[in-house]
Amino acid sequence: MSLTREHTQESLSFAYISAVAAKAGYNCGPFPGYDYGIDLQISCLEQIGRKKVPRGPILWIQVKASYNFTISADDNHIIYDLKVDTYNMLIREDQDTPAILVLYCMPSDEDKWLSIYENCTALRHCGYWLSLRGMPDSTNEATQRILIPKKQRFTDSSLQSIMTRIEGGGYP
Repeated sequence: MSLTREHTQESLSFAYISAVAAKAGYNCGPFPGYDYGIDLQISCLEQIGRKKVPRGPILWIQVKASYNFTISADDNHIIYDLKVDTYNMLIREDQDTPAILVLYCMPSDEDKWLSIYENCTALRHCGYWLSLRGMPDSTNEATQRILIPKKQRFTDSSLQSIMTRIEGGGYP
């Protein structure tokens, strides 16, 4: 028996984010404890003697993987319908640890999600990040439509910028 389509998507999105974090030099792992809306956490590392240990700042990530997204008419935004509960959790301004959404956009054809060759391994499409902190509460029943600027690709350099802002006391 194999994984469900949704669990395969989730695993590939976690692999994407972990690879980006590794390239940027950060520690990335599952959120400790039970899943209450945060999937991964990223932290800096500090050298102490011969070991590296996690140190602040910490970034929480809610991960979504989908092929059910659209591109805006001006080609500048990813349009995605996020579950209201997830949206309302991510907008909170009273949480001390910054949290972002990373939407890993995938092809609809699952045969194109991952390609493995001798000289490269390729995950198709990419992830985009968005901080929803401070957005207004949603009064919708099921989903809240969000627009993620395409310029906010989740890359090693964008992650480094986010972590630098957090380390300076700011938010993503």
